[in-house]
Amino acid sequence: MPTAYVLINCDISHKTEVIKELSQLPGIFEVAEVHGAYDILVKLNQGSVDELKETIKWHLKKIPDIKSTVTLIAIESTDPGMS
Repeated sequence: MPTAYVLINCDISHKTEVIKELSQLPGIFEVAEVHGAYDILVKLNQGSVDELKETIKWHLKKIPDIKSTVTLIAIESTDPGMS
């Protein structure tokens, strides 16, 4: 199952609302408030890379208080608990 991580900068005064909206989008696995260069980290899981792109382009980027995003598509991952 393809996974993407999206780093988000948003209007800080609306961060709670942005997190709430993100949590309701299709394919969202996790939403985390983070400190550093970005405000929010989102993990998405979808059935295909095309579905990931659709969710990011047509849903996530339409949230008005999101200023910018950086998307990382995972090409391989390891679950440390499975070793």
